[in-house]
Amino acid sequence: MPKQTRRCSGNSVMAAKPLFRTVLIFHLLLMLTLASAGVPAQSGAGGGSSRIAAALGSVRFVAYTPTDLNIVSGQVHAASQQAVRVDLEILRRDFDGLVTYSCADGVDKVPGIASELGYRALILGIWDPLSERETANAVRLARAFPELVVGVAVGNETLLAQRHDWATLRAAIQRLRTALPEVAIATSEPFYFYLNQDPPDFLAVQDFLLPSIHPLYEPWFAQASDQQAVDFVVQVVEQLAALTDKPLLVKETGLPSGPPERGFTPARQAGFWLALTQRLPDRPGRAVVYFEAFDHPWKVENAAPEFGFRPEEAFWGLYSRDAEAKPALTALRRLWSAPTVPE
Repeated sequence: MPKQTRRCSGNSVMAAKPLFRTVLIFHLLLMLTLASAGVPAQSGAGGGSSRIAAALGSVRFVAYTPTDLNIVSGQVHAASQQAVRVDLEILRRDFDGLVTYSCADGVDKVPGIASELGYRALILGIWDPLSERETANAVRLARAFPELVVGVAVGNETLLAQRHDWATLRAAIQRLRTALPEVAIATSEPFYFYLNQDPPDFLAVQDFLLPSIHPLYEPWFAQASDQQAVDFVVQVVEQLAALTDKPLLVKETGLPSGPPERGFTPARQAGFWLALTQRLPDRPGRAVVYFEAFDHPWKVENAAPEFGFRPEEAFWGLYSRDAEAKPALTALRRLWSAPTVPE
């Protein structure tokens, strides 16, 4: 069941580097070291890599968890089909691609409704790689909607949270690839798992890259400007793209719109997304997911056992919990609708 958590890169290659400039220099040195060692570009292994690469250049993705799904004191309240439909009708005004975190508890209703509403691409999430129910649902849904489902994400920050080890996760990826040879298969972890190539075969096992890049959880963030936070995401994307020719989709990034007592505001969130969207426009083989669709206040409590108290967990949405568009989405709409200036 999706906990939807993103946490500080405690074991990041950057965790001991307090200054933004030092961090970026370190990564550039890392890239030069990898290049001099002859690290090869790695082509996608699965049959769906070309499909997902094409989708990244033409589909606008948003990360989606149903508004009425919640986990309180360990008890799951599943999403209803009606609520999922209402959510997806709202999101379809601005997005035609979805990334989910689970294939259970009502989230398995997403593909059928998304297909009816004209969504063009969907990356299914499996929260627990060992869940037979989620895995069976993912296989069933990918086969039922072959034109819609372009990828499956097996696990979300599984290694970061130490829910399973790499051998277990890798085996789950390989089992799913055997069942779905025409669908791109990946997992999702913070960016440094990819940059460090640790585990050593981490990149090779996956058909596409689905990292999270959260400036907020880097040790230099409190002393940096929001522009530096955007620069950081751009720099990491460029470094990841240099490692491999596999499709790259940033699953999570952004700034929350609150809480205000921690310095986060709707205007600040809007500024980040405007700047990042202009700096990293989607193109074939590389794109950024808008993270995320709706606010989910229940995530604060739910995330605490694994990652501690993080009140910003309640404020990542481009919509409020009541499906009101925030300034970030309003600003993005203006940007998306602006006429393209020929180069």
